[in-house]
Parts: sequence; structure tokens; C-alpha cells
Amino acid sequence: MRFPGLKPLAALLAALLSSVQAPTALAAADPTPSELSVARRLFDEGRAAEDAGHWREAAAKFHQATAIKDTPGMRFHLARCEEEQGAFVEALVEYDRARELIDSGIRASDVEKLLADARERVRAKVALLTVRLPSDVQNVSVELDNQPLSPSVLGMPMPINPGRHRLRAVAVGRTPFATDLMLGIGEVRQLPIELPVATTVPPSIPAVRTAPPRTTLRAAETGASSVPARTIVLIGEASLFAAALGTGIVFSIAHGSADERYDKFNRDVLGQVGGADPDGTACSTPRAGCAELEQARQDRARTSALAAGGFIAAGVTAAAFGVTYWLWPRHPVELRAAGAPGHLDLAVSGQF
Repeated sequence: MRFPGLKPLAALLAALLSSVQAPTALAAADPTPSELSVARRLFDEGRAAEDAGHWREAAAKFHQATAIKDTPGMRFHLARCEEEQGAFVEALVEYDRARELIDSGIRASDVEKLLADARERVRAKVALLTVRLPSDVQNVSVELDNQPLSPSVLGMPMPINPGRHRLRAVAVGRTPFATDLMLGIGEVRQLPIELPVATTVPPSIPAVRTAPPRTTLRAAETGASSVPARTIVLIGEASLFAAALGTGIVFSIAHGSADERYDKFNRDVLGQVGGADPDGTACSTPRAGCAELEQARQDRARTSALAAGGFIAAGVTAAAFGVTYWLWPRHPVELRAAGAPGHLDLAVSGQF
């Protein structure tokens, strides 16, 4: 086999590397004082909603705040909101996250004093379900509430929120298993799965019918034309590359605009507090430019992610185009038609 020159392929690989490396300049930085101020305001609003018993609203505020700055206090209050809504497993995860942050060196003495009792209280409410599979069945797929379960958790006690649940299990050659569960607070249950061998009736074989004589026609004889499959694939890959690259460029420009707006409103906010905000409290009280600053921060994060996705997709499609162009042989593909009274078949032949 003869391979073409390496220069075009080297240029293609260079373009791929540059497109993949482009998004690294958009990496996220540590939160600025203004961003910390927004996180503090969200935390205060979450505390107010929590005190009023608006658990869903409070949880949403704490989720937004932790996206900016993750602290044991925010995780602790988020866990309480989840607990009050009956999401005990989610609350247990948040309490454990607060413990991890404290163990990593973040000081939160007020949270640390309450954390152990709160976690134990929630742990006692979580139901534990152990799914037992038959020993003679392999490759079983199990779903709980339409979500697949990892094989590693089967046979182990799984923490589950109390309430009604639906469990299904399937395996090749076995009758499917399905059941509804009602788990109480703190209930511990063993659930054996039964998958008996499936009994099916073999499908009937249709009678063989003698087809009438057919007339084979070449594509050239019927006036039909063919387009090489290789050409179709190359056109599709080139179109995807152009779309992905355009997406990356457009959102890179949008990211630059959002970054400029962010810097402008950040300066406006800092100008109202003497030019510096080391504690991140400038937006704890409503100030001119705070809402615009938060919107610019969200736009900057969104456009950064979209630009990165566009450049990565462009690199992948460029590599696919190169592989198709250099390694797919240029053999002709022939279209054939076979016809009979009241019947027409089309066939494609060639080397791929």
C-alpha cells in the first residue's frame, strides 16, 4: 500500500492541537471579591427563606452560593433544607461534604459542633435496601425508579429515601422481574430478585414463494447516477467541522464581551466602596451595578463552556476528516436496480 505525503497530515494534526488548546485560556479563576460578595448575599437570602420555612427556595439559593464559594456553613444549611423536604439521602451527602471541608482545614466551629448530631439524625431516617441477585444469572441489568443501578452496589445495603419506588431487573434468556416497593423511615429490607428461565414459542417459518423472473438493470441503463459513499462522508464531516469551529469562534467573541462587561461593573461596584472590597461584602446590600455584575459573571461562565465545546468538537471532526480522506480508498461504488412486475429492488456494490 502506498501512503501519500506526510505534510498535509502534519498540518491537519497541528490545526487539531491548536483547536483543542484554545479553550485553556478560558479556565476559571478563583472568585473575586465581588463574586464573594454575591455569594454572601445569596447565603443571606437563603437563610431568610430557611427561617420562613421556604425550603425549596432556600435550597436553590444555597446551591447558587456554593457554585461560587463552597463552605461548610453553606453545605450544612443546604443539608437541612433537603432534610426538611424528605430528601434524606441528599441531606446525608451534604452533611458529609461539610465534614470533608472541615477536615480539609476550613474552620467552621459553629457548624462542627452541630454536624455529628445532625448527620446521625438524618442517617436514622434513611431506608436501607439490599438487592439480592440469583447466583446462576450473569449480566443482570437493574433499574430503580427508571435509573440504572451500578453492579457494584448490588448485594450491598443502599441508602434510599422513604416512600414508593419501582424496581426492574432483566437478563438475557430470563423472564423480567418488576415490583413496587413502599419503604418506611429507617426501614431495612432485603429484596431477592427472581429471574426464571424464559419459555418462548419458536416463531413460525413462512412458506417460500417463487419470485417471478427479474430484469437486472445497471444504473447507467436506467439513467440513475451514484454518489460515492466516501464523498458523502467527507462532506458531512467538513460541515460538522465548519459548524463546530464557527460555534467556538462566536462564543469566544461573546466571552470577551462578557469579560469586558464583568470588569466594568466590577469597577463600578468597587468604586462605591472606596476601590477595594477584600471581605467580599460590597453587594451584601443592594448597590448600583450588582445585578449587572452577577449577570455578566453568568454570561462569562456560559460562553466559556460553549466556546470550549465548539473548539473541541472542531478538533475531533477535523481528525475524523483527515482519517477518512487519507485512509478510505477511492474505489467506485455502483448502484444496481432489479425489477419485476410490481416490484423493484435497489442494491449498492463496491469496495469501502
